Parts: sequence; structure tokens; C-alpha cells
Amino acid sequence: MITFENIRTTVTRNLKTNFNGLKVSSKSVNKGFTRPSFKVELDNVKREGYLTQVEKSCTVRIFYFPADENDSTIELLDVQEKIGDLFDLKFSVEGRHLDIVEPYFDEIDGVLQFEFDLLFFDGREYENEDIGIEDEIKNGKDFYEKYPIELMGELVEEGD
Repeated sequence: MITFENIRTTVTRNLKTNFNGLKVSSKSVNKGFTRPSFKVELDNVKREGYLTQVEKSCTVRIFYFPADENDSTIELLDVQEKIGDLFDLKFSVEGRHLDIVEPYFDEIDGVLQFEFDLLFFDGREYENEDIGIEDEIKNGKDFYEKYPIELMGELVEEGD
């Protein structure tokens, strides 16, 4: 199962590998930062559970602080091109290849910002993998105790 920490760690590793070991931080900018460097954060993190799988989504946001905050136009264009190549169509994490959705660049106050969305599903992990999920649902009292679900016969209309 892919965790949000796996995603953040993979983004950080990819940036360090492809940008000659530049510092990549996840701490608040208010606590200070070095130039040039990256900051990585996840936003709009969502996890929604279903019977047999879990839907996960998030926005990955990367900030690049150029070496010279006053004269950085060419540097920002070069970094934008490299980041665009690095996070192009697919994002590989934990042996899976996730679609990169809505990549977007912006420059605000001399800081390059790049963000993209990820949306993926993970199958639920069950204690007894030898029994298929269908058999577990049909025959497993333990399943209903672990995942309480109202069956159609248990639903009662109010107001009768």
C-alpha cells in the first residue's frame, strides 16, 4: 500500500538525484532556508475507504528558491524545464506508476512553484489472503465484525 510519506520521500529523492544534491526541505519557510533549495509539501490530502479498496489523492507542491532572488529569470526557466521533464506523465513510487494530473507552474515573488495532482486506488490488505474477498464477505462473520456494514435486510424505513 502506498503511503503519503512514500510519495513525499520519492519526490525528495528524485529532486536530490536530478539536481546535484541540492537541499530539499519540508520544514516551514518561516524557520529559514538556504539558496538554492527546494521545499516539498503535500496538500489536499484525501483518503476514502471502500469495501475492497482505498481511494487516495493529493496535490504535490514543489517550491524552488533560486540562488539569487533578484536576478533569477534564466535559472528559474532552466529549473522549470528540468522539473517538467522529471515529473512529466507518470510518477513512479513503490513499484507503481501513477498518472500525473494537471501539472502547473507559477512564479510568485521570485520563487518557482510546481504542483501536480495524484489520484490512485490501493487494494485493502486482509489478514487471510488465502480466502478471496468474495468468500470472506459471504461466509465471514469476522469480516462483518471488523467492517460493520448494514445489509439491506437490516435497513429499516423510518416513519412507518
